[in-house]
Amino acid sequence: MTALPTRQAAPLLAELTQQLHVFFHALDMRRYERMLELFTDDCRWLRQGQWLEGKAAVRTALEARPTNFDTRHVLTNAHVSACPAGLVEVEAYMTAYRHPAAAQPGEVPSCAGPLRFNLTTTVFRRDTDCGWRIAEQRMVAAFAFAG
Repeated sequence: MTALPTRQAAPLLAELTQQLHVFFHALDMRRYERMLELFTDDCRWLRQGQWLEGKAAVRTALEARPTNFDTRHVLTNAHVSACPAGLVEVEAYMTAYRHPAAAQPGEVPSCAGPLRFNLTTTVFRRDTDCGWRIAEQRMVAAFAFAG
């Protein structure tokens, strides 16, 4: 895989990091249709140790998420890690926080600490109609938090 010089990577990083922020915000808010729009039709997603192949598998996994807990994802240290032909790979750290769903609107939830810390590697492919979309994403635990 080929690394890009900073002057070429920087504009791509801004655009693709924005896509990742939209992705995680849609996941957190359970806006699955919006989230699925960000994937290519033939996407692959390594989520919680399992490969999901295609949008139908992703949708099934998302709809199985428990509704009595909310999760928030924080993305940091993003960088363009490679540019194989026609693709751009972005690596970042993702910290997830999980807490019981708020009982009342406006209630501020409480959680003991982070749930997990992952290395997230996302491969984007340009779609002529939709811009950059996620062709593959791997979320792999970088370390676990002591409970």
